[in-house]
Amino acid sequence: MSDLDFISFLKTLKPEDWNKMATKKWNVKDVVAHMIGWEKTDVEAIKTIWETKSAAWWKNIENYNNFNTKEVKYYKNYTPEQLIIEWEMWQSKVQHEIDRIGYENLKSYPDLFDWLLEGMEDSKNNETNSHYMHHFQQIKKAIM
Repeated sequence: MSDLDFISFLKTLKPEDWNKMATKKWNVKDVVAHMIGWEKTDVEAIKTIWETKSAAWWKNIENYNNFNTKEVKYYKNYTPEQLIIEWEMWQSKVQHEIDRIGYENLKSYPDLFDWLLEGMEDSKNNETNSHYMHHFQQIKKAIM
């Protein structure tokens, strides 16, 4: 599942769907905020990794709770419409970085860009193990 498919799905949600619990601690809106936080982080990460040929900061930690909590809190006052616009904006910036460097160039460093390449391949192959699919399924289950 690509983020574009995910975003299209979010656009179909009713206002009350955004407050439904998708996990034990996050509602649908929180899950989306979490996804945007990672998308936003990807933009700078792609640039930095390409320039330094060093692994992303999250490759060296095991617990992402602080990052996730910070992002959910940051987007707490955004409306669903604002969240969707924000996600589309950051996705556009991610795609710009991918295009600037070149997909083939990124593929030449699989050890550094595996997280990005996996997401791109998952969306092309409709695999169910991607980060997007994981959270998409949580949201879909919450609103059913």
